[in-house]
Amino acid sequence: MKMFEISTLAKTNSAQAEREILVFVQNNFPDLKATSVVINESKVSLNSVNGNIETSSGTKYFFKFHAEEGETSTLRSGEYYNTKVLYDAGLPVVMPLFEKTQPGSQFLIYEYLELPTAFDLYEKQDDRYEAAGSYDSVELEKLFRGEEEFLSTVRDIYLKTLQMTPATKLNNLPLNQLFYNRLTRRVKEESCRLELFYGNARFDDLKNAQWIINGIRYDQTLAQIIADAQKMLGPTTGEVATVIGHGDDHNGNKFYDVAQKKFLAFDAAFAGRQPALLSFIKAMAHNTVLHPYWLYDPAQLSSKLDLKMERKGNEISITHNWETKDRSPMRLQMLAMQKEIVWKPLIGELRKRGALSKDWQEYIRKALFCCPFLVLNLIDPTKRTPEQSLLALAKSVELGSLGDKANDIDEFLRGL
Repeated sequence: MKMFEISTLAKTNSAQAEREILVFVQNNFPDLKATSVVINESKVSLNSVNGNIETSSGTKYFFKFHAEEGETSTLRSGEYYNTKVLYDAGLPVVMPLFEKTQPGSQFLIYEYLELPTAFDLYEKQDDRYEAAGSYDSVELEKLFRGEEEFLSTVRDIYLKTLQMTPATKLNNLPLNQLFYNRLTRRVKEESCRLELFYGNARFDDLKNAQWIINGIRYDQTLAQIIADAQKMLGPTTGEVATVIGHGDDHNGNKFYDVAQKKFLAFDAAFAGRQPALLSFIKAMAHNTVLHPYWLYDPAQLSSKLDLKMERKGNEISITHNWETKDRSPMRLQMLAMQKEIVWKPLIGELRKRGALSKDWQEYIRKALFCCPFLVLNLIDPTKRTPEQSLLALAKSVELGSLGDKANDIDEFLRGL
C-alpha cells in the first residue's frame, strides 16, 4: 500500500492504518524489529501522518511522512526529504535516524523526543485568549524569544544562499507539490487538489461571485484568483531568485526544546533550493492569519461565530466577527515579527540585486491564497457548516485579492 493510501486510511480507520504502517516498517527497516505502531491524533496533520514505533528492545521512535495525490508523478527521488541540506546550511533541524525518500513510499524515523510542537503551544495561547481575553505573558515572551532566534537563522540562511537559478531547474521542485501541483492536473489519470475539492456544483455557484467582506470590496473573484495563481506559480522562463529553505516550516513542523528554549524544525519533505518569494509562504500563512480555529478546528466556531451573508445577483456580502486582530492579536504580532526579521531583509536584498519582479506582491498574495484553499476542502459539508465554509472562503479571498480598503495582508505588503 502506498503512503498516500495509508494517509487517507488513517483519517477513517486509524487501527487499520497502524497495521499497514507496522508492516511497512517491518519490511523496509527490518533491523529495528518494530512490534507496534501508534498514530498520533493531530489537527495540524492535514496531509501527513505521525506517531510512535515500539521495538522488541523497548526502544521508542517517532515517525512522520507527508503524502498526497499525484506525488509519484511529480516528485523525484533524491530531491524529496533533503533534510541534510538544511542541516548543512545551519538551520536547527531534527535529523532522521532512518529514512526512505522514494515518492510513494517515503517514511522518516526520528529519535523519540518528548517535546511539544509550536502549534500546540501557540494554540494554548489562543485558547486562553478566547476564554479569558489575555495571554500568559511569561510563556508568550519565552516563545517569542525562541521564535526570534529561529526566524533570524532562517533569514541568515536566505541571505547567505540567495542566488539566481535557471527557471528550468525549478520545474520539478518538491515545493511545487504544495502550490502549483495542487492547482493543475499533471498527468491524465490523476486529478489535482483543485479538481478534487472544488470540481462540483457547490463551488461553481460561488467561483464567479464578487465579494464584499466586512465592508471591503475585493477586486477578484475566486475563479480569477485561481487563474492568476496557476499562471504566476507555474513554470516560468529566464532566471529566478532562489534560496535554501525548509519550505513547509509551519508550527506543526517545529518542536519546542523546553530545556534549550529554542525551536527545532523537522519533516523537511520539500527542503532544498526554492524560489526566494515562495520559501517562507507556508510559515507565514499557517503560523499567523490562518488562526484561530477557522481552518484547523471549525467546530470551535460553532457557538462563537456571528456571520451574516446577503447575496444579490453575483455579489456576496459577508459580515463576520472573526477578524484576526480581535480574535488573536498574538498572530498579528507574529506576522509583524516575520516582516521585520525575515521579509524586509529578503525583499531589500532582492531589490538591491535587481532580482525583485514587478509583480512580487501579487505573487505573494496568490501563494498565500493557496495555503488555506488547497490544504483542506473548505466547502466539505461533512466537515463544515455553511457559515464555516463561507468564513473560510472569505478568508481565502482576503489573502488572494486586493480590496478597496487595506486589510492585514495589504498593510503587511505595504510595510515591505
